[in-house]
Amino acid sequence: MRVSSRQRMILDLLLQKEEGMTVGEIAAQIEVSSRTVHRELTVIEKLLDEHDLKLVKKSGIGVQIQGDPERKEDLRLSLFHLTTTEYTAEERKVMILCTLLAAAEPVKVISLALDLNVTSATISHDLDDLEEWLQQYDLSLIRKRGYGIEIHGTEAAKRQVMVSLISDMLDENELIGMIKENIQNKSLRHVDSLSQRLLGFIDKEKLMIVENTLQHLDKELAYPLADSAYMGLAIHLALAIERIEKGESISFDQKTLSELKNTKEYKIAEQIVERLRHMFQLDIPAAEVGYVTMHLRGAKLRSSQEELFWSANVELIAKIRKFIQLCEEKLNISLAEDSSLFHGLLTHMEPALYRVRQGMKIRNPLLEQIRADYPILFAVIKEVVNVTFPDLAVPDEEIGYLVMHIGSAIERADQEHKRFRAFIVCSSGIGSSKILATRIKKEIPEIDRLQNLSLFEVGSIPRHEYDLIISTIPLPMDPNDYIMVTPLLSKDDLKKIRSAIGTRKKTGWLHTQAGIQARVNRPIQKMKSLQRFLCHAIDLMDDFFYRKVDNEERSTEEILREACDVLREKGIISDSREVVRQLLERQEIGGLGIPSTNLALFHARNEAVLRISFSICSLRKPVVLKSMDEQDIQITKIALLLGPKDTAKEGLEVLSEISALLIEEKTIEIVETEDEKQIADYFSEQLYHRFSKKIEMER
Repeated sequence: MRVSSRQRMILDLLLQKEEGMTVGEIAAQIEVSSRTVHRELTVIEKLLDEHDLKLVKKSGIGVQIQGDPERKEDLRLSLFHLTTTEYTAEERKVMILCTLLAAAEPVKVISLALDLNVTSATISHDLDDLEEWLQQYDLSLIRKRGYGIEIHGTEAAKRQVMVSLISDMLDENELIGMIKENIQNKSLRHVDSLSQRLLGFIDKEKLMIVENTLQHLDKELAYPLADSAYMGLAIHLALAIERIEKGESISFDQKTLSELKNTKEYKIAEQIVERLRHMFQLDIPAAEVGYVTMHLRGAKLRSSQEELFWSANVELIAKIRKFIQLCEEKLNISLAEDSSLFHGLLTHMEPALYRVRQGMKIRNPLLEQIRADYPILFAVIKEVVNVTFPDLAVPDEEIGYLVMHIGSAIERADQEHKRFRAFIVCSSGIGSSKILATRIKKEIPEIDRLQNLSLFEVGSIPRHEYDLIISTIPLPMDPNDYIMVTPLLSKDDLKKIRSAIGTRKKTGWLHTQAGIQARVNRPIQKMKSLQRFLCHAIDLMDDFFYRKVDNEERSTEEILREACDVLREKGIISDSREVVRQLLERQEIGGLGIPSTNLALFHARNEAVLRISFSICSLRKPVVLKSMDEQDIQITKIALLLGPKDTAKEGLEVLSEISALLIEEKTIEIVETEDEKQIADYFSEQLYHRFSKKIEMER
């Protein structure tokens, strides 16, 4: 059997270390990334089977070879006689793909064979496998004697393969390191020849220019991107520039492009592309704007935003609550009262569902570890997702991120008050950072607060605002100023954190006057938050009204103007026209009708709104409006939810509760009675029930 020199080194290390080694330790010893080690272990497992040995993986301990000592010795001796080759079969196929994708003309089989130091027969066998693999991207492999080999298909599909190869084969640390080192004008650190070939798709200078054009993206977007999404966008744009310069054009479905033009992301994408046109003096086609827009709309968010306390998509809120309920039933654990779980899922699932519906691929570097460490939880989540979203084919990469959210909530259940402040830097976004945070909180009770920090914010936070920085990736700062851990937190990682806490205990946050005061004030802050929630709920229901409207020969704008005029007279809004304008703008972006009902939800947050408000208009004559799933439906009731531009968190929670209730069957039945008192009593009772639960949670 042929093995690579890297696989031989790993086997040597594991045979020497009877107690086993962590993947991180192996990676450090042979100077490759942890992801590369995981790939090699898959091949090594098959080799060990031939020797009646097993590769055992234990969470927190690492990997070790188990079996008869004599068998281990036989393997040790056989390593001296095994033929080594520079690349594994999978790596060789990647090298072939890199060559074919970069080539401007057909490539000869003999040329590939000489380049990779294998026979032409081996190359032909690899091409058979690649032909089947490329079909999932709607690409075909043209193989003609005397002509050569080339990949045939759309430019969009070829780019998708390139991005997929870079994401799958390169460790995230290598990609982030490449971007950060370009920013700091450093040369690219050592990577193996496979990595060099993959990174050869992108010119470093172009990547640096692209990154500079994205410097203000966080300010332009209404939400911050995860580092991995930001990095993916930079790579996507740099690759696009490379391909355009080579004369490779891309096409985009005109109907989809028209729909995207109404989104905020499209306007931002236009600005990005316009800056790139100027920087590169290049004619970049409008189709590229469409792809950048899709990237932004499908990107992972870095952290929950206040806006998401009140999501416009009440159907999604209902789906998430159903998802949580099914998880509770399957896992026999209470999750419904975990607001962090709910809002974390809301943050993640809006872009995730967009990605799934658009057929966009996402990378989850922890997928194999999640499957190995949480097999039962993974199976449960996959089953629940299939029930909650029966019409969607959700890939395992997305399932893995949902496992992180639920795993995080499970581990959060029995946490105690902690005493240190720490920042976590985790490039994969909110899911992986949350599960890491909850593991740390569970294992190290001294830590009081954990906050997610973007890689690009490192160095900008004042030292007095934290005690520790814990990172899963190398940071551009003194190694003594942060603690490097693996995403799933091994025993060695816990030792490092405990050791760091031990050295900081004398000057730690608990022993500062501010820290003591904060702990004393915590019950007061909780009471004040409960008070604010209750005051917002009372004000909302005090102002609630149910109004019957004769809408014969009247437009939607006129109906909304009448309702807003009533609110202006009540002193709830100051300018009816401004609020109506925003409500109509929101209607243009997407449907507001609640599917399978005759109710539409119009909502806005505007400076002209003075306090949160909820009202319902009953129409004498049905009107046809778009639903949230873009179907035409008959509407007889319009619910109006309004809030000030700077609504406090508790006010947004109240509005969120109302919007979530509107999707429920019981609510629709109550609204259909057209009895204003009964309707008001119902919503008041539901808000009181929510308030009571909040009190129980704080005990």
